[in-house]
Amino acid sequence: MALLLALAAVGGLAGVLLTAREDRMSRLQLPSGEVTLVVEALADGGVSRDGGWVRARIVAWEDSGRRHDWDGPAGWLRGDVAHWRRATRWWIVAVIEPIAAPEARPPPGRHVAWEGKVTEARPAGTGDGWLGSTAARVRSGIANRLRPEAGRGRALLGGFLLGDTSHLGEIDRERMRRAGLSHFVAVSGSNVAMFLGGIFLVAGPLGWSSRRRAVIGLAGLVFFVLLIGPDPSVVRASTMAGIVLLARPFGLRPDVWIVMGAGVGMLLLASPELAFSLGFQLSVAATAGVVIGAGWFGGVKPAWLATALGASCGAQLAVAPILLAATGSIPLWSPLANLVAGPFVVAATALGGAGAVVGFDALVAAAAACATVVLGIAELAAGFPAIGWYPFLLLVLIALLAVRWSRLRPAAVLVSALVVGLVTAVSLPHTFSRSSIRPAFVALDVGQGDALLMLGKAGETVLVDGGSSGLKLRDGLARLGIRSVDLLVVTHAHQDHYGGLPAVIGAVPVGSLWYAPFPGQADAFRDFIANASGHTRVGTPEPGAYRIGSIDLQVIGPRRRYASLNDQSIVMVATVADTRVLLSGDIERIAQGELPAPQVDILKVPHQGAATSDPGWLVATGASTAVVSVGPNSFGHPSEQLLAHLENAGMALRRTDLEGDVVIEIGS
Repeated sequence: MALLLALAAVGGLAGVLLTAREDRMSRLQLPSGEVTLVVEALADGGVSRDGGWVRARIVAWEDSGRRHDWDGPAGWLRGDVAHWRRATRWWIVAVIEPIAAPEARPPPGRHVAWEGKVTEARPAGTGDGWLGSTAARVRSGIANRLRPEAGRGRALLGGFLLGDTSHLGEIDRERMRRAGLSHFVAVSGSNVAMFLGGIFLVAGPLGWSSRRRAVIGLAGLVFFVLLIGPDPSVVRASTMAGIVLLARPFGLRPDVWIVMGAGVGMLLLASPELAFSLGFQLSVAATAGVVIGAGWFGGVKPAWLATALGASCGAQLAVAPILLAATGSIPLWSPLANLVAGPFVVAATALGGAGAVVGFDALVAAAAACATVVLGIAELAAGFPAIGWYPFLLLVLIALLAVRWSRLRPAAVLVSALVVGLVTAVSLPHTFSRSSIRPAFVALDVGQGDALLMLGKAGETVLVDGGSSGLKLRDGLARLGIRSVDLLVVTHAHQDHYGGLPAVIGAVPVGSLWYAPFPGQADAFRDFIANASGHTRVGTPEPGAYRIGSIDLQVIGPRRRYASLNDQSIVMVATVADTRVLLSGDIERIAQGELPAPQVDILKVPHQGAATSDPGWLVATGASTAVVSVGPNSFGHPSEQLLAHLENAGMALRRTDLEGDVVIEIGS
């Protein structure tokens, strides 16, 4: 019991440290405009419709001949970067732009806050020498044999073997995260064990003695770290394996806790910054959880299933406090998803590794098929509910009581099953399709951002914006049974309004798309518009009246060119069955002051309810209902003062962060 409490306490502290670190990183000032940088590629480069791209971090930047170290979040680089390889460093000249309004709570370790276009680049030597360059060539050869661009299964296989998910689509990455399976693409202990097993098998007679095996194994571990990259989970697993290899020639068989303590302690002494790394925190916690949980179901048969289930539950329990502190929720059914997916991951990793090394594509194809099964499991499990702190703490309390008093175990199992069943049952109505709800206005729950639907009587659909997550948008459309969109309106080029739309374009038929041009729009938005032009009619609406089936649209803004991208939002009044809805984008006081307040029944409050609006203008619309599309954020949205103004004016407040999808049936 004490060990479980200690794990929970350490996990909570780790999450607090990580959150503090993320907040500090988000406040760092980005260099803007054309600057000279040293950057490090965080993944292999890729190719999009309009050229190369790579995810990278800024190591340092130069200003008037002075070098400034920089430790902020990662970003995207575009240009002639498709040939860049992970962990390589480059001197570049690039035009850097902050990404406007990035999602407030991005997936852990995936925070991307800027983007840039590379105009000049040259390698900046990393000092790895012959061994490092050899590892880079081997990595490139393995990636070429995997051909991760050839399909989803092969893309995930690149994650299993190399920790590289750059070719895996956003939706698949998000499904893996929601299902609690994303740790499988964080190369760690099992990969190290397979790698060392392969080395010892190939070494043959050279590895008979423990000393020779230690030398061969240590050399292999160094090469493995260079091959995969110095990710925290890789370094942690390799360090622990190295301690075991060094101990064996001296006849020592150190306890796993000694190995873990020594390895983690050495790494923190060498690099204290690892304490702030989510990858390192999760890797250590998961390893401890596996060791503890492996013996939990000792009396259950078959033994292998009991061990696997206990290890999965232990790992999930150990990492839960960290994930809750960092992201606010954890997948409830993750242990079961891990139990089912685990054998396919092992098979895919073993077959794919062997096939890539010997150059036998049939093995790689078989591995990709196993990886595709994992993606199918993730797709199914991603729809299962997630829980926050209170249900988690309740389940932990029940588990602790069962551990302390054995006579309570049957009751603990029953109560736990009831809690899990209740949470799952409560989430089901949110999952079921509600395709019969028409006509209606719907604000989809896509987190911090907008995705608004006008649904007409005859099935016509107008989608205004798409949030920042493609998976959340696709899930929302599925809940409403939306299989096509007659008109898609992108009010303005902020990530929290268009970031999820690339997942819809090409996957769902779109009749036409409207957007508002703005000088200096980011490359990512221009790429999105260019890609959309290949799938639908794209244009900019003039102020005036339009009709989409039974839905009347009156475009009333923008009235001129504004300095603020928010004020440049397309503003419309939609009328369905005599109900008028103001679709306001993110307009702020300046644009509001130049726009007569339209008389409407439903008001979509601009900018997630931020204090950037004029409360008098919003109240002057005469709306009876005010809808705030908002999610967890660090911006203070929505403004309590603004909401108080609206409530005092007699408006009923509806919020997506409190009730999920806000569905207002019209004419009912």
